[in-house]
Amino acid sequence: MQTTTPAAVLRRTYTVSPERLYEAWTTPQVAQQFLGPSDVKASDVEMDVRVGGSYRIVMNMSDGERWAVKGTYRIVAPPNRLQMTWVWEESDPREEHETLLTLEFKAIATGTELTLTHERFASEESRAGHTRGWEAILDQLGSVA
Repeated sequence: MQTTTPAAVLRRTYTVSPERLYEAWTTPQVAQQFLGPSDVKASDVEMDVRVGGSYRIVMNMSDGERWAVKGTYRIVAPPNRLQMTWVWEESDPREEHETLLTLEFKAIATGTELTLTHERFASEESRAGHTRGWEAILDQLGSVA
């Protein structure tokens, strides 16, 4: 399905090396600490970080609801780039929509510039919701990496 919804592109700088930031995104115990916006907590983080490998993250909402996201790694190029599909699990798999998440880690004088690009959204509403979530996650990442 072709979509015209623009990608969400977020940039942040961190005072750690690209290697350390990349490791945060690829180590389940570390990722669990920041992959949950605001009062959402990630649990059950599984990662097989290799091209063709999969991941699954369960997020626990403050109201007790659980959401799960899964995907497949498309590009694994430490410590510069990581790309994966991003699919929220639905009770009816026909309602699932695959988006694409790319993380680029660029060394700069003060540490690392991270560019997060999330694309192929089904709607503007989905893009806006994901952008809010990613902004909170990237803020939390700074205290973990």
